[in-house]
Amino acid sequence: FCYEEFDGDGDGDGDGDGDGDGDGDGGLVGHAGIVVMDDGADMRAPARFAMEFCAIESCGKCTPCRIGAVRGVETLDRIAAGDPDAPAVLSDLCETMKLGSLCALGGFAPYRVMSALTHFPDDLAPRKQEVAE
Repeated sequence: FCYEEFDGDGDGDGDGDGDGDGDGDGGLVGHAGIVVMDDGADMRAPARFAMEFCAIESCGKCTPCRIGAVRGVETLDRIAAGDPDAPAVLSDLCETMKLGSLCALGGFAPYRVMSALTHFPDDLAPRKQEVAE
């Protein structure tokens, strides 16, 4: 999911930017693991699950995690419903969670969501309803 941060360039320096300098840019792989899905996977479900899991498992100590994860689920649902302002709201919310959460749960859940928003925006967009004839 967070493959934009993975060392997929094969230069072995662990930063994934292809320059071979190993300057530490990147190196993050998902939420403490690698998730592999085929090209038919719908990225809406794992993105929503990341926020939903964070909302359920949050200890409630910090506001970005406690409230942000709940609002993240709601905002993903707004994107699915076609709200044109929701992607920008979700991006801001994820940034707040990454920078303001006290633990890795709230700080890392947004990486999966932002990866879906950045690399698979069509999966998050509203789906056309097929009409029976």
